[in-house]
Amino acid sequence: GCIQTGVIISGAQHVDIRAHGSKSTGTTNVFRVLGARASLVTFVGDVLKGVLACLLGLWLLGNTGASLAGIAVVLGHMYPVFYKFKGGKGVATSLGTSLVLNPLLGLILLAVSAVGIAITHVVSIFSIVSLVAFGLINPFLCKGDVAEIIYSIVLALLVVWAHRTNIKRLLSGTENKLDFSRKTTKRNLK
Repeated sequence: GCIQTGVIISGAQHVDIRAHGSKSTGTTNVFRVLGARASLVTFVGDVLKGVLACLLGLWLLGNTGASLAGIAVVLGHMYPVFYKFKGGKGVATSLGTSLVLNPLLGLILLAVSAVGIAITHVVSIFSIVSLVAFGLINPFLCKGDVAEIIYSIVLALLVVWAHRTNIKRLLSGTENKLDFSRKTTKRNLK
């Protein structure tokens, strides 16, 4: 979880993503600072990180291992030891874990979020809503698996915690929106 796709992608462009925008290493900040292509690569890398961690946990310890790995990879993404414990908010990585533990629910929530973000241009609200929905719905679908119930609830709580400043801005009506038409150039970063 501590491997930060956003840091790697921005570093390849000679930019430290942690010094720009919201200073988050996640997909949304990469989009705002470096544009759509870098953001897409960051998103895919962070999702794959969650998928691979859960698959490894599943292989080693079954569903309990996948659930533990899901929590660990999201915590590692949010608080990476290699980067002074400053990472992303865990949304894409959480999606990756959900695609292993409940693929259908993960895909449905991704689709709803994508449509919501396209319409409103507000990423944070759909990030929060989709992961809280996962945390509320998945425990009823996982057939009483205690580890997966804990995983679902902890995941939702972690993402809400990571978005606490976004929640304050949402409540005050000052939350940032994505500008899909804006072109980012290196000149803008100086």
